Amino acid sequence: MATMTDGKKLAFGLTGGIATGKSTAMRLIEKSNESVVVFDADEVVQRLLASVEVVSAIAESLEMEVQYRDGTLNRSALRDLVFANPERRKQLEGILHPKVRKECLVKRQEWLKTSGSVIFVADVPLLFEGGFDFHQDLNLVVATSVETQRSRLKRRNYFNDEMISSILAAQLPISEKVGLANIVFWNEGPEKVLESQLKHFFDVI
Repeated sequence: MATMTDGKKLAFGLTGGIATGKSTAMRLIEKSNESVVVFDADEVVQRLLASVEVVSAIAESLEMEVQYRDGTLNRSALRDLVFANPERRKQLEGILHPKVRKECLVKRQEWLKTSGSVIFVADVPLLFEGGFDFHQDLNLVVATSVETQRSRLKRRNYFNDEMISSILAAQLPISEKVGLANIVFWNEGPEKVLESQLKHFFDVI
């Protein structure tokens, strides 16, 4: 990954659809340049969902029992609930998304003030769906065909067709994300092809 010759700092939003290879792209970006500063929205969400306080707020908002007796989250119950009910999903996102965005903005500000790195990448699955603006310069999308998404979810997660359809319905169609992107990386082939696309992009920016 090349450093921009003028030293200007650039922030990128990275997204895609489920099973399009977004996490793989982030791993390859970090591998290419150890100094890149990254923000992982999923990691923050998992930490929030491990908080009994946050889980209690979710259960109260949804007015549904999604906790075990010790107060921890019943992830299976929550997943089944929110993917079956779009309104419940919006309620959940309304609790989590502001907290995630706040952490992203804090990390970006720290990067601007103290980091020697010129590149900041925020990996945000619902970047477009949630209107997740953190003052990024460009939005990057990792894309595949819907058929490939379905195939990977069956092979990787053993989800049935109904669950896959519910998950895909919770996200913008990948074709719409491609239309909203500044840069698209197509990930139907071997990993080395995706790696080559990423290297070319970061070499020329």
